[in-house]
Order: sequence, then structure tokens, then C-alpha cells
Amino acid sequence: MASSTRFGVFSLSADAPVDGPGVDDRGRAIRRRRFHAKSRDGCLNCKSRKVKCDEHRPTCRKCSKRGLRCDFDPSAGERELTVVYRDAHNQRCPSSGSSTIDTVGARRRFSGDASSELPVSSIGELGVPVLDLESLQLMHHFEHFTSGTLMFEQHLWRDQILPLAFQNEYLMHAVLTVSASHLHYLQPHTSRYSQVAAIHLDRSLSGFRESLNHIDLPHQNPDIIMACGFLLLHYAWSVPFFNVPNDRSPDIESDGLLWFAGGVKAVILAVYMKDGKPVDGIFQRHITTNHSRRFYEWSDQADCSYDFEQNFFHRSPPSRESSPDGYLQDYATINAEERLVPIFHTADAVTRGQDISDLMPSVLAYTLMWPSKAMANFEHNVRDGNIDAMVTMLSFYASSWLVVSERAWWAYYRPKIMCKAILEHLSRERPSQWDHNIAKITEYFGFNRNCDGSWEIGSPTIGHVA
Repeated sequence: MASSTRFGVFSLSADAPVDGPGVDDRGRAIRRRRFHAKSRDGCLNCKSRKVKCDEHRPTCRKCSKRGLRCDFDPSAGERELTVVYRDAHNQRCPSSGSSTIDTVGARRRFSGDASSELPVSSIGELGVPVLDLESLQLMHHFEHFTSGTLMFEQHLWRDQILPLAFQNEYLMHAVLTVSASHLHYLQPHTSRYSQVAAIHLDRSLSGFRESLNHIDLPHQNPDIIMACGFLLLHYAWSVPFFNVPNDRSPDIESDGLLWFAGGVKAVILAVYMKDGKPVDGIFQRHITTNHSRRFYEWSDQADCSYDFEQNFFHRSPPSRESSPDGYLQDYATINAEERLVPIFHTADAVTRGQDISDLMPSVLAYTLMWPSKAMANFEHNVRDGNIDAMVTMLSFYASSWLVVSERAWWAYYRPKIMCKAILEHLSRERPSQWDHNIAKITEYFGFNRNCDGSWEIGSPTIGHVA
């Protein structure tokens, strides 16, 4: 994918590692799906044992508990998914025509065969877009599971963005990317999901970047561009090292999340704001919601029991400024350390066992968007391995590890691995003027150094939510 474009931030290096690292089996159990009255399309194992199968794909609960490989009759699965999406579509678009799924055409469209690339038709014209069985499985998982784990509310992604994806191919690829990444988290030993995520990521980035190169960017559908941007940001978070250049090894300096997140936010703002005012659309009430303002106000009033700024940065707490309005607002005078204050206050509340469950949607959204608000000089400092910037990033990822890594699948791997990478970097650099602060950070979060010099980052137990 070429990168000679003003939107090169949305290019993916050909050799960029998009898969997560090898991990032990720590994925959460797949959520229980609704049972049917009869199990006609159960897996082959359950049929041979003559027991009722819950038909959960790709692995039913009985096979999962017994550690067995779970196989389904392909024709039965295709028949079941056809009914699911035909019925779901008829409920949402009762005036549409045929709801038949053309799986042959789907394989052509999503196979990457340039000679058979077709324009995406709208739901009104085709009923249900042509998709292959694997893509339908990913869509089913997104609708019933992944949509409830993302920024904002489930109904936004399930009831508004998913139907919109039928009208836009690169948005559909973004949906499938995030769904496959979620499945890879749930089943880390199934490498197929990471491979599928990489395929759909490449196609989503390609179409996304092509749409951004159009001269009439402000006049394009803002909901499609914003939805794709937010989805890609979730994916970038879900992998420990994102879009590392071909000539670099994966580390904190080469990780592309900061500049990618900043590019996503810039594009979203370009289509969201028109003549200084937000445009009407699906995301308007979510971005300017009172939830974000309420979180800032809570942080301003919180009585913090630990002096994070003095212990982590050897400086006094910054003076409180007016609370930003919304998750995308730019405040050029607020540096990275100051933007950590609400996260620090959340970490303090979690450590003391306070119930902040009603604030968690705002906390997750704030954490997800925090990298997107980094100023250009801070991004350069991180890439150059500047010690001040490294300590700031360590404070951010350590707080994210404590607060959100057990609450959001997309933040499960990155904070832990980034903390280890930054601590190893700081151990090599040996910044004597920061020794005290680094010791305070590792002490507060319980990070331990092993005899061989490596760092042990476990799982947070304080405030853990199963």
C-alpha cells in the first residue's frame, strides 16, 4: 500500500506486525448465546454424543469445557446464518426486497480478486449484501457481542453503524476487523482470527484512505468516516505494537498508536465540524454527551489520596482549567501530564475500592482517546525516546493497566506489554534524575523486577471486574 499521500498515516506497512504476541490461555469465556427450542444444527461432537448443543460458533460451550475441537456441518451453518440475517434485515428494513445471500458473489468481493471488484450496493437494492460464511460469522459476533464492548453505547454500533456498513465496503471491512480481533482475544490460540483481522484491516485502511483523498472530504457522509475511524482506533489499541515501520523492531518508540490516533481524530474533526458547528449525525449526541462532562467534573472534585504528579513527575499538580466539552475537543495548552490527571484520579478511586461503575463508560472512552490528543512535539519526543516522554507514557499505560485492562478486551494486552517495553527502555538508559520517580511508579502499581533484569507485570486484582 502506497504511503505517498497526505493521509499516509492511514497506510499499513507491508510487513507490519498486526498479530498479538504469543500468550497463555487467558481469554475470557465466550458469552452464552440464546438457546433454541431444538438443536438441529448442533456441532458434530454433540450430535455423536446425542446431547443438546447450544450451537455457539465457532466453539460450543460443551466442546469448550471438554477441550475438544468443535466442528459444524458447513451447510447447516450457512443455513442458520442465512436465516439470522434474513430475519434481522426484515425487522430493520421491512420494505426491502429479496434477502437471499449470494455467497458465491461474496467470495469474489471479499477474496481480494481485483478483476471481480464490484461496487457496494445499498441494502435497498440487494436486501442483504453478498458476504461469505466467514464474514457472516464475524458480523454475527459483532452484532451480538463486540458491539457491546466498544466506545459509546451498544445500540449505536449494532442498530445504526452495522446497517450503515452494508452501504460502504471499507466500513464493513472495519467492522469485520474489530470483530475478528475480539475473537482473537477470546480465543488467543486460534491464529485464524488474527489473520482474518489483518486481511480486513488492510482493505479497510485502503478504502478509508482513498475516500479521504477526495477533494470534497467535508461533504462526504460523516457517519461513515467517523465510524470507520473509531473502529480502527479500537483495533490499533487491541494490538501491542501497531503499524511498526519495516526497518524498525517493535518497541515503544516505533509503535504507531500516537500518530495514528492523532490522524484519526483530525479526520473525524474535519468531517464533524462545519462552519465551526458540529454536523447532525449518528455520533453528535454521543460526542457532546453530558457523560464526558460529568467525568471531568467528578475528577475536578475528587479527593485524591496520592500525589501522583509529585511522585511520578516531581512537580506540583497543575492548576485546574475548564473541563473540555466532549471527547474530541482540542486544548493546546493542556500537556500530556495534565491530561493524565482524570486517569490518575480514577486509578486512586479504584485502588481505594470506590464504586465508579457508573463512570466507567466515560473512563474507557477517555482512555481510548487519550493518545489522539498528544501534541506534535510530544509525539516526536516519544519517537526519539525522550526520558520525560517515556515516564509520561509509562504513567499512562500503568494507569490504563490498573483501571481498564480487565474491563475492555481492546485494552487487555497493550498496557501490560507497553509497561514492560518502557521499563526495559528506561533500564537501559539509566536516567539517574528519574530513578526516584520510576521507583515510585513501579511501587504504586506493584511492578517487580526479576533477577535477569526483566520486569514482571501481572494482572491487576484491585477493582477487577470478571
